[in-house]
Amino acid sequence: MAQLSDDCFAFGAPLMPASDALALLRSRLGPVVEPETVPLAEAAGRVLAADVTAGRAVPPHDNAAVDGFAVFHDDLDPERETRLTVAGRVTAGHPLGRAARRGAAVRIFTGAPMPDGADTVLMQEDCRVDGDSVVVPQGSKQGANRRLAGEDVKAGSVILA
Repeated sequence: MAQLSDDCFAFGAPLMPASDALALLRSRLGPVVEPETVPLAEAAGRVLAADVTAGRAVPPHDNAAVDGFAVFHDDLDPERETRLTVAGRVTAGHPLGRAARRGAAVRIFTGAPMPDGADTVLMQEDCRVDGDSVVVPQGSKQGANRRLAGEDVKAGSVILA
């Protein structure tokens, strides 16, 4: 049978004495007596002394997963297209500042906070703008394209153990 070059048991030299191995470890390692707080950029190669918990939810508020129109799902006709007046515009970092109106849509962009009351976002590609109204197709699912606050990370949850 052929000897493999990467066979870990094929080492023919004498083994390192335990005292030499311990001396080598002592020269390369430093004892940790107490935990230290270091910037994240300096944390590579260290051991976490305590769990790290999320200081806030991610995302921090319900928001739109796509560009489109935020609506009350039960305002939509399940059998045919629905025409809604566009009554506001929301962008990331700029909430509507009031509750959404029943029977209306709010133009919304990815990451923007959901207007109070609206529960569904219809993708702009699926809608047709007609003047100051938007025509939305039938068959949308309630809650579609809406990310919930804390959906990725809940405030207070352990993110690094």
